[in-house]
Amino acid sequence: MGSTDKAVITGFICRLCSKMNRFVIHIYGEEGERMKLAEKINAYLPITVNVNDPLPKTACLHCIERLEAHHELMEQFLLAKRRLTTQNKSSTVASTSTQTVDTAPTSSPPPC
Repeated sequence: MGSTDKAVITGFICRLCSKMNRFVIHIYGEEGERMKLAEKINAYLPITVNVNDPLPKTACLHCIERLEAHHELMEQFLLAKRRLTTQNKSSTVASTSTQTVDTAPTSSPPPC
């Protein structure tokens, strides 16, 4: 994992909170690309960033921390959903198998 020290730029406006910040990361810079900042912003926030738009291309460390926390939460939700879906499918299959066995005739076949 790379150091954010090299990616931090000083004295720019944050695209997310619009405040002047002492430390920001360029969304389309090496560290921003590694962190997939543009993809996360476009996926989770009600704004769209584009490399060609005229707005600032930097985000402050505080906003990035909050974006990363939201991303982690969304990943946990998706993982939980997959687990619950898998468990539900397993339960349904097991329940169907049990019902099939339970409903089979219990009398023994006639003697030969």
